[in-house]
Order: sequence, then structure tokens, then C-alpha cells
Amino acid sequence: MLWFLVSLWVKFMKIIVFENLKKIAKAALFILLFILLYTSSREVLRDKSESEALGRIFTMPDESYDVVLAGPSHIQYGIQPKILADEYGIKACNTATAAQSMPTTYYVVKEMVERHSPDIVVVDLFCLFYPDNYFTPTRFHQAIDNFPLGKTKTEAILDLVPQGESEFFANYMLYHGRWKSLTRYDYTVQQEFDETSQILEVTTPFENDFVPLDENVTGNIPSVPLEYLEKLVTLCKETETELILTVIPYRADVDNNGVTGAYQQSLYNSVKVLAETWGVEYINLLHHLDEIGFDFQTDMAEFSHLNVSGSEKVSRIWGKLLNDRLEN
Repeated sequence: MLWFLVSLWVKFMKIIVFENLKKIAKAALFILLFILLYTSSREVLRDKSESEALGRIFTMPDESYDVVLAGPSHIQYGIQPKILADEYGIKACNTATAAQSMPTTYYVVKEMVERHSPDIVVVDLFCLFYPDNYFTPTRFHQAIDNFPLGKTKTEAILDLVPQGESEFFANYMLYHGRWKSLTRYDYTVQQEFDETSQILEVTTPFENDFVPLDENVTGNIPSVPLEYLEKLVTLCKETETELILTVIPYRADVDNNGVTGAYQQSLYNSVKVLAETWGVEYINLLHHLDEIGFDFQTDMAEFSHLNVSGSEKVSRIWGKLLNDRLEN
């Protein structure tokens, strides 16, 4: 009788364990399917109109770069990695995004230095005048959404977003309404990656009457961009990465976002003074237009961005400069 009760108990326990295992397996399968559906649909729905290349640069396996280009759209449209590679043998990538603030640039460079260990980082200073952590949430999304989830992305969001961090950690709700406007491009997940920076094929002619502000005229850099510029300098020194600060040519005598051209240029002049104290190379191309052979009649897409002709000239200047630095 005792043996019968024991065997009955064992069978009963096996049934319970089996049923529990089935429930656990079903729950695990549900969670797995949910994660797969969530991540795949999020990738399809994500707005890929800007900065698609950045995510691919971050996550390309076993990739190393000689040079990382970073900053706002001025350098995005101003230097072509393809020209650097084809004509100078320089492996470069362009991590610029539209209106990329200095704090955002700092975290972009940090991610690249940790992942890909470039020899040189080139940063454009156009957004130095903007006093906040980022221009708009949309502009910050265009950069941070491409970061792989990890230490740097977490640090950037917690540091730069004053509240509502969940929007940047889990951006599904931000994009879920895009299903109405999806195109074939959104479903093409494994796209061929091209490291060529974006180019603008339109031309807006301007008179060649631009006169840069005297370099002795300096301005007060807002505290937030200055803080992150200093952090960028420290990061590059600690990782033994050469940092070059620059200004890509544009009509810097035109007001932009309510900021006068003269003020923008005064900040560039202030960086020149700071760069000397930091021991960082600084190349303001607004003062070297004749050397480049730059022509405002033919080389501008509009007042703020270079077209194909302008970017080819600037890219070749940078090809020579970078080639010299990498060889020495």
C-alpha cells in the first residue's frame, strides 16, 4: 500500500512538473517571439530618413578606422570618406548628423573611440553656439537611436535628457505610427553599407565677397558646449587619439537660428586660443579659402552647406592634411 501511494505521488509530481515545464516553455516562447517581433518591427518602423549610416558604423564588426569625422551637417556634407579612401588610402567614416550638438558629438566620438580605436578624430565646430544639450528631441533621436544599447548610450541619455529618458531607451511608441508611410526601403534591413558622406548636387551661387572676422575678435562660448568640448579633448588625450578641430567653409557672415554670423565666428576664434593651451590642432578653413581654391559661386548648395564641387575641394585638402598626420 505504501509503495502504491509513493508511486502515485511520484506520477502526480511528474504531471505537475511536466505541466509547469510546459507553462514555462510557453511563457519563454511567448517572450522570445515578443522580443523578436518588437525588435524587427521597431527596425522597420524606425525613421531612417537621417543618419542610417551612423548605426552601421557603430556596429560593423572587426572594423578599424584611421579617421573619424564628427559633428553637425557641415562636415556631413563637407568631407567625403570615399575620396579619402580612393585618392589617399585613408580609411575614414563620417558620423555627423544634422544639428549634432557638442554634447552629442562627445558621446558619438566616445562610442567610436571605444569600438574602433581611430588614430585621428576630426570635429567640426559649427554647433558651438547652441547653449543646450541638443537642439530638439528629434535631432537627438537622429543620433542616439543609432547607438547600440550599452554603456555609452545609457550614459548619454541619463546625462543629456533632463526627463522622459524612456523615450530614448525605448523609442517604439515614437515611431509606431509610421506604418502608414512605410516604403520598400524600410523593409530592406540588410542594405549595402556605403561610407560615403552625403552629398548635395544643387548649387546656389553667392558672391565671392566673404571676409572672415578678424581672429583677434573672440566671444564667450556657452558653458554647455564648452564643457563637452573640454571633455572631448580629455577623452582623446586619455585614449591617445589625435583630435583636430575645424570649421568647414560656409557663409559664416549670415545669421543662423537667430545667431549672427559675427558671433559664430567669434566663438571659432575663441577656440583657436583654447586649442593652443590644450595642445590641440585647429584648422579654421574660413581663413584658408584661397588655398582651397574655394568659389562661393560654384561650391555652395545653400548658404550653410557645401555641394558636390565644394565637398570635393575640401575633401582633397583634408586628404593631404590627414595623410601627412598619419605618416608622421
